[in-house]
Amino acid sequence: MTSQLREPLYGLLLDVDGPIASPVTRTVAIPSIATDLVAMARAGVPIVFNTGRSDDFVAATVMPALLDAGLPDDTPVIAVCEKGATWFTPTRAHLRNAGVDLRVDDALRVPTGLVEYCRSIAPDFDDAMFFDDTKKAMVSLEAHHGIDLDVYRERQHAFDQRVWDYLAEQEIGVVWGEREALNGSEDIAVRIDPTIISTDIEHVGVGKNVGADKAIELLAARGITPREWRTLGDSRSDYAMADRLHERGFVVRHGDVRPADGLLERTYPVEVTPDPALTNDAAGAAFLTRWRADVKRGEASAAF
Repeated sequence: MTSQLREPLYGLLLDVDGPIASPVTRTVAIPSIATDLVAMARAGVPIVFNTGRSDDFVAATVMPALLDAGLPDDTPVIAVCEKGATWFTPTRAHLRNAGVDLRVDDALRVPTGLVEYCRSIAPDFDDAMFFDDTKKAMVSLEAHHGIDLDVYRERQHAFDQRVWDYLAEQEIGVVWGEREALNGSEDIAVRIDPTIISTDIEHVGVGKNVGADKAIELLAARGITPREWRTLGDSRSDYAMADRLHERGFVVRHGDVRPADGLLERTYPVEVTPDPALTNDAAGAAFLTRWRADVKRGEASAAF
């Protein structure tokens, strides 16, 4: 029987690609990740996945690993997807009928014309990437498995430029890295966000900070208020979820599983694994094993 703590020691807010799912295999490739998450969930620790991935990806890739590890349906697990634009409670019912309980914030959808434009030019880049048909609010083109990442980055930049040019023609404000263009509009409406294995074309109102707000809201609706939070990510943008929790007055510790990209200085603790050879899901697994041990000891504030 699951122990449902109304004020658990801490909540977990986890990016998926990198710390949980391998960016190489795009699966939950390390068994201890699932077993440690299930053990913490059974102990009453709420787990919120905060990802740019779609609900389909979480349901097809992450949840089967957790269910195989013994996750009961009554445990506090929530998935906030597409950077806060969609969310659902992962259960066996969702796996049987994906989307059955999915919620979508229509205000955070990109324009339909932009979706169709990206779909129309996707064949021009199918040597390097594919159109993700599972997204409900944003547009994503993802790198093919096994592609040389240097080749992919070159093609990715070309795709991103095509989208930038289209938005200029449509007079839609856009931000792409350090570049901004109002294009005759009054506001920036769309963000081009390239990552290691994909490009997301998204509403500027989404982000990992939005996912953090949604996590607090959804858990509060279930009567759950963690005493503190632990966040885990592989990119600099993932710091935004810890930033938002810190802004809202929570005690937070952030784990960075790819520190070689450069640690960001924060007033809250930012932690890495002691073994510099560990990165991505290997580092994520190390964090989760440590945090599971903290639950057993009842220690909420132990550093990694």
